[in-house]
Amino acid sequence: MHHNNPFAALSQNTNNPTLTETKTDRSNEKNNFSEIVFKITLNPLFKNESNEAFVFMGDDPNKSNLLSEQNLDELLLERLMLTDAEYINDQRRPREKPLKTGVIKEHFFYLFECFERLENLKRKFIQTSLSDHYEFIYNLIINMCRTVISIIEPEQEPLSKKFFNLIITYGAESEHFSKFYQSFIKLIDNSDNFFNSETNDLDQLVEDPLELKFLTDLFYHFNQSINIQAFDIYSNEFRKKLDLLRLITGSKLMKYLFVKCSFLAESGQTRGKSWQTDTLIGKLLTPSVLPLEQYKFQSLFGEPQHQFRYFLNTSHMTRQDAEINEKNMHQAQRMINREISSFFYDHLVKTNSNAKIRNMWLGWCSKCMTDNKAKCQEWSNFGQNPMNMFSNKSNYPSEGFWLNLLDIFLTYSMPFCADGLQNSSKLLKINYNYTNPDIKDKNLTLLDSETKFIPNRDTTKVQDEHVNFNFITESFYYTHNLIRFSYLSMYQKLIKINNELAKWQEMYQDLAHSTDPQMSRIKTMFENMSCEFLNMQGVMTEEGLIKKLSKFLFNTALWLSFVSTKAQKSNFDAEKSQNLEPLSQVDFLSKETNSFNLDILAVIPEFLLTNIVEFLTCINRFKETLLPDLFMDRLSGNNEPEFSIWYLYLILSFMGRADRLFNPHIRAQIAESIECLLPRQNPVLVEFQKNLSKQIFLDKQYSALICESLINVFVSIEMSGQSVQFEQKFNYRRPMYELFDYLWNLPTQNASPEYRKHRDELKKMANFALENIENHEQPLFLKFLNYLINDANYLLVEGLLLLEKIKTSQDKLELDKVEKNLNNQQRSELESGLKQMIMMAKFHNIMSLKTIQTIKMLTDEIKDLFCHQVLVDRIATMLND
Repeated sequence: MHHNNPFAALSQNTNNPTLTETKTDRSNEKNNFSEIVFKITLNPLFKNESNEAFVFMGDDPNKSNLLSEQNLDELLLERLMLTDAEYINDQRRPREKPLKTGVIKEHFFYLFECFERLENLKRKFIQTSLSDHYEFIYNLIINMCRTVISIIEPEQEPLSKKFFNLIITYGAESEHFSKFYQSFIKLIDNSDNFFNSETNDLDQLVEDPLELKFLTDLFYHFNQSINIQAFDIYSNEFRKKLDLLRLITGSKLMKYLFVKCSFLAESGQTRGKSWQTDTLIGKLLTPSVLPLEQYKFQSLFGEPQHQFRYFLNTSHMTRQDAEINEKNMHQAQRMINREISSFFYDHLVKTNSNAKIRNMWLGWCSKCMTDNKAKCQEWSNFGQNPMNMFSNKSNYPSEGFWLNLLDIFLTYSMPFCADGLQNSSKLLKINYNYTNPDIKDKNLTLLDSETKFIPNRDTTKVQDEHVNFNFITESFYYTHNLIRFSYLSMYQKLIKINNELAKWQEMYQDLAHSTDPQMSRIKTMFENMSCEFLNMQGVMTEEGLIKKLSKFLFNTALWLSFVSTKAQKSNFDAEKSQNLEPLSQVDFLSKETNSFNLDILAVIPEFLLTNIVEFLTCINRFKETLLPDLFMDRLSGNNEPEFSIWYLYLILSFMGRADRLFNPHIRAQIAESIECLLPRQNPVLVEFQKNLSKQIFLDKQYSALICESLINVFVSIEMSGQSVQFEQKFNYRRPMYELFDYLWNLPTQNASPEYRKHRDELKKMANFALENIENHEQPLFLKFLNYLINDANYLLVEGLLLLEKIKTSQDKLELDKVEKNLNNQQRSELESGLKQMIMMAKFHNIMSLKTIQTIKMLTDEIKDLFCHQVLVDRIATMLND
């Protein structure tokens, strides 16, 4: 009658011997798998096929001799806690086999090895339909790792150090370690609320403070494991450590702690170089083709003199040798940049990141730059004695460190940099208010004290606008500051070394055939200087770096031109960014700048413009063959960048506009940077110069306004309150004379009207000056001519006086050869003074010749003004003198 009982079938199945048998088989299979994974057993008669014994954990005959989900947790913990080696050895089964794992001192190693055995058996678990038991053991192992942190008392080494050793041992070797580590971190990680809210309470990252300390200590051990002296691209350590760090910092939690643990403790002491030598991030930024310390000893004359790897034995180096050295250097540099940028961009900022992680990272960079704020002026300390750059140990992180940091931020900046106006919308996301000193809620407050385009203007008008700074804005200003810290600081050093090289080369040549005992020392000094010069020049001219720098700086030129001319409040308030509009002749002809644009310029630091012009001047001076790479992209196909037009925008927006850029030095530097566009002797650059000069000087109608801008800045460096030193003034004017000559003589190349527009513009200015010559306020062109005449008078007179002094000094030296009246010091001082006077006389005569040639050139077609009584007397006086 069991058909009427709904539980009858169930009762029958319960006593079914087949089902019971199946259940017993499953229990046995679970036991067998568990024994293999943990190498423990409850069976006193245990036998296995492996070559090692397991540990017998059964001590109660009344309990089951099978490992199960009910007893594994307790037994595993008991196994971890066993400390009696003799007892453990006595518990081995079978007894005839050796026990490989006795007292477990490395708990994490044991647990990971269990995990590895579990993963190797995963397919068999699935085949035997024991996936649930696999999951149980998986979770048991991961949870036990967490339990170890709470209950195991460390003996000699902290538990975090033991876990770090596990990472070092298996991180790069085991295919299962990543899964093990990520599961362990995921179990501890409680940071979702922290990253999704405004709280900065670190207790919300993980539940247990002990676990938080455990995780942060991992980065301490990682930092301690890196020997900064040997940590470079030429050793396996560099890539191995970066790969391990990618593994460790896979989660948001560990990314955040990685940056958090790299801060230096607050201290009243100078911590400049410590940001590189004592922090984990600093060490990661160290690898470079340049050495960590350029000179090992205080003296250059000892061996080894320097630590450079490239351009050795320069006195015996051929051009081909130099090219091979440079090629090898650039190849290594690209490898470093690729690895470091990949970690700090793709891994840290782009993948599985968060605004708090980015802000923490930006905060680290900000504090590092603030503690090293004198770095960008380091070159000025060499003014009194340039040899200090060789003998003094630097108080700042190495040049390689700063270049690596610059490359990272250039990588951050590339997504918002455009090749043309059609994709320039992201530039409007750059918040001009970032450097407003009235706004304090930002990372890089270092820039607040920088001199602005228009100093001493009220900045409170714009302080309430755009205070929510995005990553684009931060990247923009960080990159500009790093250009000063790295690239332009190295450029100034390069100039100093170049000047010293000329002196030592002359000294070397003077003594080349003598038996002077100082000869070998001079040769060593010259070799060392040449080596450093070529290494620094090489690292600064790597093509990838140059391309990124030029793209970033020309985009800055476009942005500055836009905010100074066309920007309106609506441009920045729009929900959806729009592309920047092309500038027109109307924008440049306007003599008054909108008050909103002036307010913007009052909060933007002027060094942004300095970065652009000094970069162009640097490439023009030390590696002019790279100029085509600055303005043109050979990989862009038909879509050639509009960089040359943006550069023209910059020239016309600022060079002649004291109302937008107060500093006359920077406006004069713009004129100096234009020299890179002028014709040159290098045959490699002929076609480039022809195309570029056409784009800048001819294609656009408003390019004729360059002449007025040029004259404006020429005059402004003489005006009261804006005067500059004599030598600096004529260094600025030398390229101006070259540019005047080029623009005036363009009609000789082609009879087309556009080739005459610059000459016609100058004539137009001359006619205006003639019409208004009696005005109280002198016309601009008349001021220009007056200064030309003044300069010609001064340079000629001073040049002749120097020639007289040179003759007197030469006579004294000739007389001393016969009478021997001078001691060695007096003679040395007289010879040194003579060399300096010869250089000064040469400079005065060359500049006076260029000045007179400029006057002569202008008189070819501008005659009426020169024949006016106001100028006739002055020119006659000049000629009479």
